[in-house]
Amino acid sequence: MSIIVNLPAELEKTIAAEAAKAGMTVSDYVAGRLAQGTTTNDSRGTNDSRGSKRRLTGPEMVHRWKELGLIGYRTDISDPEAHSRRLREAAQRRTAG
Repeated sequence: MSIIVNLPAELEKTIAAEAAKAGMTVSDYVAGRLAQGTTTNDSRGTNDSRGSKRRLTGPEMVHRWKELGLIGYRTDISDPEAHSRRLREAAQRRTAG
């Protein structure tokens, strides 16, 4: 799904800087932040039959992430292992500060 959001220039710069700091594209960063902010059935837990919060199991989390479009949306990555290796190598070359 694509959503167009008009942001103030300062907020756009802030988000771009945070995404760069995290080593992510702006799109990936925003998708992750939106997923963190969902309040119903979020990935941190769900209500059980008594109405109290419980942690999701692994399969429940994967299902939830698929529902949110966080799994399988990077069709541009044909070799996930090589992509992960490049990200890890880039992170190791960064310097602190």
